[in-house]
Amino acid sequence: MPLRAVAALAVLLATAAPAQSATRVAISAETRLTAAADWRDEAIYMVMTDRFRNGDPSNDRDADPARADWWHGGDLQGVIDELEYIKGLGMTAIWITPVTAQMPGGYHGYWTSDFYAVDPHLGDLSKLRELVTRAHAVGLKIVLDVVLNHVGQRHPWLTDGQHAGWFHEDCPINFADQGSVERCWLAGLPDLNTENPIVRAYLKDWALWLVAETDVDGFRIDAARHLPKDFIAELVGTLKARHPRFWVLGEIFSSGYRYQSAYLGAGLDAVTDFQTYESLGIGLARSGNISQLTLPPGLAADLGPGLEDMRATFIDNHDVARFVGADPPDADARARLAQALAYLFTVPGTPVLYYGTEIALAGGRDPDDRRSMPWTGGDAATRDLLQRLALLRRDTPALRRGSFVELVSEGSSAAYARVLGDDRIVVAFNADQTARTVQVPLGPLGLMSAVAEPLAVTAAGVRAVGDGLEIGLPARGYAVLRLGPTPAAAAPPWALIAIAALVAISLLLARSRLRRG
Repeated sequence: MPLRAVAALAVLLATAAPAQSATRVAISAETRLTAAADWRDEAIYMVMTDRFRNGDPSNDRDADPARADWWHGGDLQGVIDELEYIKGLGMTAIWITPVTAQMPGGYHGYWTSDFYAVDPHLGDLSKLRELVTRAHAVGLKIVLDVVLNHVGQRHPWLTDGQHAGWFHEDCPINFADQGSVERCWLAGLPDLNTENPIVRAYLKDWALWLVAETDVDGFRIDAARHLPKDFIAELVGTLKARHPRFWVLGEIFSSGYRYQSAYLGAGLDAVTDFQTYESLGIGLARSGNISQLTLPPGLAADLGPGLEDMRATFIDNHDVARFVGADPPDADARARLAQALAYLFTVPGTPVLYYGTEIALAGGRDPDDRRSMPWTGGDAATRDLLQRLALLRRDTPALRRGSFVELVSEGSSAAYARVLGDDRIVVAFNADQTARTVQVPLGPLGLMSAVAEPLAVTAAGVRAVGDGLEIGLPARGYAVLRLGPTPAAAAPPWALIAIAALVAISLLLARSRLRRG
């Protein structure tokens, strides 16, 4: 038998073998987001400017760091001074709290007195421009928080006679009534009448002016659920017409994806993901149910087909208590924070890291969650972990753009995968106070067997068992693994035996021909 015939027979035998039954997970549709507004590749560091770093003591004015509800002295220069620090964490963008001039006590930026002025506690317009320019120079984008729903208490417009019709009548909010949510005063703050065409024109003109003057890359719209959706659509349309690459995130303070989806329909590029935040609080509590961690990405389908990634995920921020709580974190709190960070940087959406979380900064409810950033001390191990996770996400497209596949959902363990083409990343968690083994099936990933490459782990032992993996995790442990085909998959044993037999037959036939010759 000629050698070519032997080879052909070997190929025929190999292709005639039963094919492995595998269904690949569909990749998230790339067409659901425009290139201009697609921020899945970003990782945002959120800064409350007054509480971050005091870069210019000359503008401290009446600052008093001992008062939790007053100015502490942080400023725009302080953010400029720490651009390399933020970049070094693996972040790609910075969200800063509002910079507009404030009514007394508005250290946080949400009590506007003058839309067209930067508060002198923070700096001035030229300093804001400098921040954006220098951030861009090191590859960081800037997202500016803007407040369009209200102004500060006792604002002069209320009584100056020149702004009649600019405000809704004061009334308590009934959150069960959307009309009340949009018209009544949030926390006693004068609610702008955004149904008034004059008010709309003013706010749109100001937004365009702000972008033109500063070159910021995006807005985070505060209290967006309190604005009429048609005004949001009008505002975003106006911004995009002039700045097509601009990104607009809306704070929709709600844990209901279906409720939030209407705001994506109004034109927002992303919404704040309070449901994932709440699920993390339940799943990673001291006696939590970690199966909650596999639910939010699946439920995010309620945002609408193809819109599951259009959300800004977070584990804490300036409106809620810090993840580790008000007291100095113990070993268990730090371990749970490590798991929360691993989750934040491996699930769909755009991760937002609140300043100080990277060093396990403690804090209770507002204003305790807004402590000044400590630039000495802090948890260096947590910071190093955060950096590794952020850089891993940056360098792994499947963690930024891959589809989400639930693999394990139990009270004490959870696992999921991010899949992009042939790249499969598995993330597993152990919520127990003792070591345990997480059984991870491979069938949902289209694999019969696989080898695992550790990417980020506390400590893990992995072995193949049947059509799955056993991942051994320590107490409060986690693992991020890349799956690849087993070495045997390239040349199965039965195929090697068949080829060897055919080669032997070929050699015997060749010897027979030589003897006859």
